[in-house]
Amino acid sequence: MTGNTTMVAADSGDDSGEQENPGGFGYSIGFSIGILLILVVVTYFSYVCVKTRPGNASRRRAVTAAEDDDEERMSRRRLGLDEATLESYPKLVYSQAKQHEGDSAVSSSGCSICLADYKDADILRLLPDCGHLFHSKCVDPWLRLRPTCPICRNSPLPSPLPSPLVR
Repeated sequence: MTGNTTMVAADSGDDSGEQENPGGFGYSIGFSIGILLILVVVTYFSYVCVKTRPGNASRRRAVTAAEDDDEERMSRRRLGLDEATLESYPKLVYSQAKQHEGDSAVSSSGCSICLADYKDADILRLLPDCGHLFHSKCVDPWLRLRPTCPICRNSPLPSPLPSPLVR
């Protein structure tokens, strides 16, 4: 009988150890899944609310597109050369430019904008300050948008005269 009593006591000791920490690992897994589920639900509803605002996105896109168009037009007007200035730059035929090979104007045999070689009948535009040559059909649109040489980025616009220092 004593042997049976010790077995019962040993069994009851093991049961009390398991009941001290019932499902600790299971609670942490459940808590993690719950937090993750809450984050997913909040993110989804935020996305749905932003997407379904009536007309807000299309109105915002239309205003942004109109502002971009206005900015682009204004920057073209402000930054590029006007037609009178552009036409004041000399045009010459490539065969004439080859005759003045000592000048820095004919340093290459092709247009660096379209990458085509010059032909004798091509009409070129000479930029005054730097002396670079380009096809007039290539460089004119460039200069209408930007007042700088496509190669050296020097501005062919005349620089303003420095004002004397007033003391």
